[in-house]
Amino acid sequence: MTRALALSLLIALGAALSLSALPLSAQEQIDQDMVARIRAEGFDNSHVLELFNHLTNVIGPRLTNSPGYYESVEFMRDKMIEWEFEDVHVEAWEFGRGWSLERFSVEMLEPRYLPMIGFPVGWSASTPGRLVSEPIMLGGKSAAELRSLQGGLEGAIVLTRPIETNFFREDRPQPQFEDRFTPSRSLTRSPSTPPAATQQAERSRRQEASRALGDLLVGGGVGVQLAPTRGEHGTLFVTGRDQGEGAVPSVVLAAEHYNLVARLLEQEISVTLAVEVAGRYYEDNTDAYNVIAEIPGVDPEIGDEVVMVGAHLDSWHTGTGATDNADGSSIVTEALRILKALDVQPRRTIRVALWGGEEQGLLGSREYVRRHFEGAENVVAHEKFSVYYNLDNGFAPIYGFFMEGNEAAREIMEDYLEPFNDLGANISTMAGVGSTDHLSFIGAGLPGFQSIHDFTGYDVRTHHTNMDTFERVQEEDLKQAAVVMASILYHSAMRDGRMPRALVAAQR
Repeated sequence: MTRALALSLLIALGAALSLSALPLSAQEQIDQDMVARIRAEGFDNSHVLELFNHLTNVIGPRLTNSPGYYESVEFMRDKMIEWEFEDVHVEAWEFGRGWSLERFSVEMLEPRYLPMIGFPVGWSASTPGRLVSEPIMLGGKSAAELRSLQGGLEGAIVLTRPIETNFFREDRPQPQFEDRFTPSRSLTRSPSTPPAATQQAERSRRQEASRALGDLLVGGGVGVQLAPTRGEHGTLFVTGRDQGEGAVPSVVLAAEHYNLVARLLEQEISVTLAVEVAGRYYEDNTDAYNVIAEIPGVDPEIGDEVVMVGAHLDSWHTGTGATDNADGSSIVTEALRILKALDVQPRRTIRVALWGGEEQGLLGSREYVRRHFEGAENVVAHEKFSVYYNLDNGFAPIYGFFMEGNEAAREIMEDYLEPFNDLGANISTMAGVGSTDHLSFIGAGLPGFQSIHDFTGYDVRTHHTNMDTFERVQEEDLKQAAVVMASILYHSAMRDGRMPRALVAAQR
């Protein structure tokens, strides 16, 4: 038997024992007096708006390893120290260079003047000053047509996609008690579907053209590439990644403005654009950070067991990262502040984490789990871990949790939510959800659950957009979420057994 197999069997055995430790019909003991105290502290003496305002309005965007990101790490760490959380520290991990935008403009000069709506992608290269020229449409061209342009695009402003007609117009469904739920974005689509053979031929053609376009942009001397967003009404969906030296500066334009230019070119009307991108890379410090703090457990037998809550602190760079994820970071920190203010003495340790690098692939939480819960050296810590709660997708308030196929945990969660049914917290769906930090824990065989929030306008307006700002979130919703989360953390830390573990993770 290999060491890895032995470890896997040990984890599975622990999960089975945990699952059998509590009768499925057991009623959770809810401390109604503590619930009342949490409500009073959370609604009457809240500091959650203070945190949320500072992260969004004062600091602004928090792209991983940018100055704003580092400032947010220091601010939240210092707040935890001020509020006397214990073992407050940051854990560093290697990420790479940071980036920030220092100056940007995109304008149509001819056939008339128009200041255009756009934003560079994250880590975009800079243009060599202000580029002024007629744009060249590359979108929709065949691979052969693109290859024929090699060597003729030095310093050019290029449009890389055809006119945009598919837009994000529907948010994901708001989950209720359904057993299966797959988050998705709905696009406007053609009412008819081409035959399979036609689809395959078209797919092959597009793939070949895409490769030719990539070859043309790499080393072709292009000045800047423009692409349309799939948002409407000036909403820009913008992400990005560091593509290294020699990358072409890249800008996302509002579809309405991009399409205007494309239509003018189609009609052979002369167009002149002016584009300037000035960004800055930061390479002195390539470490990103997780901010960690806790309220220690006091029970001599289970005080070193851990109940954990977290949210990612980083954001994308166009808006101010309000719903993704300043609200989550503010809520989880406020939840611990509430418990600290009430001088709770939890049986288990209650730990909070603010992750970095979530937007680049759950990097901070994955590194934390790797260091603390994976491998033979962490078998005991793995066994003593109870549960991780994550706050991310959607925005406040908390309506419930995705329970990842864990029926035993779902029954517990329903008891935890019952005191807050009057505040709208009443959903514990068996479904799972992807693309956020609880998956790092699930991947290590640990219970991890993402909260359910409001998705109204989230996918079509705020998620990874320039419209993700302070206005999207209401103070009372932040308070509600912090109160609900504080109570869940308290009762998770006080119950006799650890949270049951599902033997098979929910399908995503």
